[in-house]
Amino acid sequence: APPPPPPHQQQHQVPPHIPQQHHYSDYELGMTASFYEQHYKMDWGLPHFSPPLMAAMQDYRAQIPTPSYYQQYPQRPNLMRHFQR
Repeated sequence: APPPPPPHQQQHQVPPHIPQQHHYSDYELGMTASFYEQHYKMDWGLPHFSPPLMAAMQDYRAQIPTPSYYQQYPQRPNLMRHFQR
């Protein structure tokens, strides 16, 4: 049997630009992205996802940016004035 090719040749069998999303539903990718974002914001370290899921989630986040906290929960500047009456 011929010896296996060196590792750097094995990595190029699947081009990295092919999205991996077909393995995961939008729901799974959205939940993964939210979980990742939460860990990042809370400084909990990165969650332990499998490399294919991490790659798919990075592609997903590049296409569908996670809205910021202020976009999800609009701030009400007049709320404090309301309570100071």
